[in-house]
Amino acid sequence: MSTVLEKVKRLEQYVAADENAIDHVVEQTLDKLLERESTRLETLKTTLAARIAAFENQYHMPTREFYPRFEDGALGDAMDFFEWSATYEMLQNLERRISLLEIGD
Repeated sequence: MSTVLEKVKRLEQYVAADENAIDHVVEQTLDKLLERESTRLETLKTTLAARIAAFENQYHMPTREFYPRFEDGALGDAMDFFEWSATYEMLQNLERRISLLEIGD
């Protein structure tokens, strides 16, 4: 069975061979898939942002201050700090993925 990436590459090769070969139904389907994924990621982003806000409120510190201090080892090894750091990194990665989906809009 082909991976998603293999399928996308096949579709890319097909379109590259003749852009007129793709009918409007395929184009609309692709638009819907991208929109669906974007919506899913935005929902996850909201969840992660809420978790970060909870950490910021609990520790009275913005993430922009927390993260470099934690990475430098200045805040200790509390499990909450590891979770906060991981959540922040997940949010950063998610925002990069969202911006990739927005290219070409």
